[in-house]
Amino acid sequence: MKIRFEPALFQVPTVLVCCSSHEDRCAGILNQVSDARPSAVALFRHDDPNPRRDRKHRAMLDTARRLDVDVIEIPHTKSQLGISMARGVRRLSDLLSKYPNAEIILDISVLTRVHMFMLFQWFDDIGYWDHLRIAYCEPSNYFISEHIPLSFGLHAFQQIPGLPPCADFSRSTHLMLFLGYEGDRALAAFEYIQPESTTLVIPKPPYRTEWIGWTERFNVEIIGLVGKDQIVYADPIDPSAVLSMMARELGDIDEHSERARVIVPTGTKPQALGAYMYAREAVDQPSIVYARPLRYNTDLYSDGIGQAWRIK
Repeated sequence: MKIRFEPALFQVPTVLVCCSSHEDRCAGILNQVSDARPSAVALFRHDDPNPRRDRKHRAMLDTARRLDVDVIEIPHTKSQLGISMARGVRRLSDLLSKYPNAEIILDISVLTRVHMFMLFQWFDDIGYWDHLRIAYCEPSNYFISEHIPLSFGLHAFQQIPGLPPCADFSRSTHLMLFLGYEGDRALAAFEYIQPESTTLVIPKPPYRTEWIGWTERFNVEIIGLVGKDQIVYADPIDPSAVLSMMARELGDIDEHSERARVIVPTGTKPQALGAYMYAREAVDQPSIVYARPLRYNTDLYSDGIGQAWRIK
């Protein structure tokens, strides 16, 4: 599903879970709160050095506190994922226990993918998944050109804690690679996994009509290697459409596969949600592997706050 996010969602008791970032859109959902307001706000903060993010975090914290609601900050450390996540969800669990009948809105706009998948799994494990509402805010624009991608290099391939383990590579491997504006990262994932077959997923339509062709331009090398006939298209905002596409390309969720299936979600966040929905429901679960870049282009990444959506 994808429907416009409406502040009226806060008219019922609600806990808003969001995260600060160097991107303007980190406050896109929180800024829509007015007369209808949540009961509480949980604000995650990644602790790597980033002055822009620190300024936006303080602004989000001030906004939340002016609402005169229950506000907690939750630090998150990328270098100690397990420990940090355990501490964070304990604090989040304590907050949720104070509002047992509240709706939960999780804003995934600027969560890192690993953090996002771990939160999905945690809400799933505690029985909240079917009642969880997920929001997403687009940027107004990306600061990219033909020569400046959104990230640089590749640090490591990372299995996401709590999700299905890496595939059994004694079977032939089918890679589903969601493409974005980070072509070198996608190419490195392909070369590392060395799949027998590959499906390349391109967002369509893009958020803006003037962005048509950007994904293909940033991924010209891997498209040349794999072939244009291996390209499929999926909505960048609607995870249900992504789920349907994956069932067509990888097999229905109740089927066993002769191939080990590996998903690398370097497309949009809503597409990554669709990948999680497929993996959690599949009888023969695929692996979701994260290709972590050396660094993000935080100085020239995105600008402004675009359309906000409710996607679950």
